[in-house]
Amino acid sequence: MLDYDRFVAVSVLIPEAAAAQRRAVFAAAPRFAVVQTDEGKALGTSLKGQTYTKFILSDLSRRAEADYYLFLPGETRLRPDALYRLARAAGGGRELLYTDEDVLFHGRRCRPRFKPDFSPHTLLAYDYLGRGVCLSRALLRAVGGWPGPSPARRYAFWLRAAALADRIVHLPFVLFSLPRWEPCADPGPLQAALGEEALVLPGPVSGTFLARFGVRGEPLVSVIVSDENGPDALRDTLLAVEQRMQLSRYELIVAAGKPLTPFLRALQRRGVPVLAQPTASPGALWNGAAQKARGRFLLFVHGGCLPLSPDFGQRLTEWADRPDVGAVGPLVLDGQNRILSAGTAVGLLGGLGSPGFGLTEQTIAWDCPSLLCPRDVSGLGPWALMIRRDRFLAAGGFDPALGRLGYAEELCLRLGRRGLFSLCAPAVRFRLPALPKVRPDPVNLRRCRDVFYPLLRAGDPFWNPNLSMASPLPRPALPPRPPLALHVPDAWPPYFSPEPQKNY
Repeated sequence: MLDYDRFVAVSVLIPEAAAAQRRAVFAAAPRFAVVQTDEGKALGTSLKGQTYTKFILSDLSRRAEADYYLFLPGETRLRPDALYRLARAAGGGRELLYTDEDVLFHGRRCRPRFKPDFSPHTLLAYDYLGRGVCLSRALLRAVGGWPGPSPARRYAFWLRAAALADRIVHLPFVLFSLPRWEPCADPGPLQAALGEEALVLPGPVSGTFLARFGVRGEPLVSVIVSDENGPDALRDTLLAVEQRMQLSRYELIVAAGKPLTPFLRALQRRGVPVLAQPTASPGALWNGAAQKARGRFLLFVHGGCLPLSPDFGQRLTEWADRPDVGAVGPLVLDGQNRILSAGTAVGLLGGLGSPGFGLTEQTIAWDCPSLLCPRDVSGLGPWALMIRRDRFLAAGGFDPALGRLGYAEELCLRLGRRGLFSLCAPAVRFRLPALPKVRPDPVNLRRCRDVFYPLLRAGDPFWNPNLSMASPLPRPALPPRPPLALHVPDAWPPYFSPEPQKNY
């Protein structure tokens, strides 16, 4: 990864901090069993320098009594504060802890894995937990057995553990440097975890998977299309939906934010419901159309945004019907096949940014192929979004007080507070040839900042704190970002500013 050598150089634990960690007093100091999964001497050597000393080194041939179990290859090198940070995070009944990691290749640290907070649907795409994973004694007993050294056995073990754990914590520190490894290319563990209800297919790159789920019955899908980009854009979207929709039951509804035009009246004569609400905000416009919809699923599409995938309806409803998914959105490309929206990260690019924004799929596939896998995200862009109608109404719909910026992402945050995930499904592709020109609205910007400031202060859970906020691709934060508690409202540049000059 670009600039990772510099990131490593400025992330060294200084002697003063190490001395303070050795003097630290823990209310309940957990005992760790570091289980060596294969041969090697580096692990035992690096354990001698740990600032937290309540641990025992074991291996797979014998069981050691401990509060937490950490499984690592023999050639792993630990940062001196690795066990200290795990011990600090282990309180409160936490059952599964995992950290960031990198690869040690010919003595050089490279290929960092900056992981998101726990993301169950990302885990269904590939083994993103990796190898720096720590389990409590109770969880280990519930899972049964020990994770094997092979990628397939380890992936199967993490899937079982994640399904049983109630409290999963991510520590955003690169605490382990591990030997090179191969990702799990066997779909067997994932297929066994999902059962017969799912079909596991190969993912976009080696070591990734694409799960396909069934949908109960033959649900009616209400496709709600806005006309804010003009009649030509509306016509193109309606035609593309009808040409590529493979579902047997769907209805079209037009949400018109302008007075009725001849084209809209012609649609009414053909039986297409048209809800005209001149001067209404986008959120209020969508809410009114949702009230008229009859479908179990609502698909909101901006006029001019065209579905490219012929099975977009089926794929989106598969995810939207999952019990823990609140909303799902596609990968949205521009007219030059550059990414416009692949989910939203709060604070990225100075506001509500999309990972990979402005880059081609080829660049993403080379630099960060995980962005092409199904991913849990904090928010979804407004161009295309599907949600179950009952969940949309129970959450109160879109916030009509927000203007053209942030209303879709704000709904996703409310769904998250209800325990529902927002998901980007990059296998489904839409195209928006031209972005609509929108003038900055100071009132909407202030409201948007008020809504998203708590998440900015706490940190976007799906955008690792070690990553820069100034790059659409995952890049180390240089200089490192300060503690998130130091944020003040003025530290967030306006959404419409040029590229931010800070990493926070």
